[in-house]
Amino acid sequence: MESLARAAGVPVRRVQRAELDALAGAEEHRGAGLLPAAGNREGAAGLRERLGRISSPTALILFLDEISDPHNLGAILRSADQFGAELVVLPTRRAARETQTVTKTSAGASLYVPVCSVPNLAAGLELAKEADFWVYGADLGGRRLDEVSSEGRVALVLGSEGGGLRRLVRERCDALVRIPSGGHVDSLNVSVAAGILMYEIRRQQRFPGFP
Repeated sequence: MESLARAAGVPVRRVQRAELDALAGAEEHRGAGLLPAAGNREGAAGLRERLGRISSPTALILFLDEISDPHNLGAILRSADQFGAELVVLPTRRAARETQTVTKTSAGASLYVPVCSVPNLAAGLELAKEADFWVYGADLGGRRLDEVSSEGRVALVLGSEGGGLRRLVRERCDALVRIPSGGHVDSLNVSVAAGILMYEIRRQQRFPGFP
């Protein structure tokens, strides 16, 4: 495998087992891993470029604010694929990365959903606004999403498992929205909430296949 990589001009670096486990997000990597080149996937310039390619008047993109559990990230990417999200934006630090665990949890959907990482999520939301997206943050204190119009271009922001949306990210949102509920616990798992919110947004946008 190493000789094939070198023959193809792919840089090879030997690391300790613990580092490879961390990069893969699991121990089932058979002693090797391949990291994709960052290219324009990273930074504000990459995000601006990707936003510029989205032309749909009813586009849906996601911003994930420090979601740390790779299983949650994988499940969100799976739903993002099913609901036709054009882009998922992650912070470059303090967040789950695209690992083997994410790929498995997403049932392979992570290979199809465009992902971009930015160093400052709040600044990324400003870029989304410049690209004519309305920014809705998921928050327990928000308005019911079914009472808020989401018919245009929508950027949905989901907060971390424990802390929710950070202050600066929350302040960049045009509106805060929530899912109506009547249970005994105070909130849904973030990946479950993401699927429900995406469904309602797509329903309002009259996405193909929705009533």
